[in-house]
Amino acid sequence: MVNPKGIDHVLINVTDLDRAVRFYTENFGLKVSGQREGAVVWMNFGQYDEKGLYIHDFGIYKVERELPEYRRKMAGLNHIALHYNSAEELEKAAQEMGDRGVKILKGPGTHKEDNTRYVYIEDPDKNVIELVAPLGENHPKA
Repeated sequence: MVNPKGIDHVLINVTDLDRAVRFYTENFGLKVSGQREGAVVWMNFGQYDEKGLYIHDFGIYKVERELPEYRRKMAGLNHIALHYNSAEELEKAAQEMGDRGVKILKGPGTHKEDNTRYVYIEDPDKNVIELVAPLGENHPKA
């Protein structure tokens, strides 16, 4: 078996591209790297120098229908997680987002399984995003 070396990018569905671009650029500092007008926008965290290649970590794809209320009981993407360097950074980011009206679903709390601090939020299309940060010096992602 030939295994991949990691996750290249995540692409999620949204109903309003402009609203989603504002949400992800204002709350996470993502930068637009390319787009197909009215269909898809590719973004990254600004770490790429290449011009015109649409290199992305994250993308948003326009769809017509919203997620149903029972979405968390269906097969499909459960959530994406964005990594912060420290619990302090994570909690400051979550506080700032809450102050801007971002819906906080759960947290801050600590996952017992891997000793990480977390906050779960929801984007305008009800996609769930986990903000996560290591606790302690020996955490494997620290």
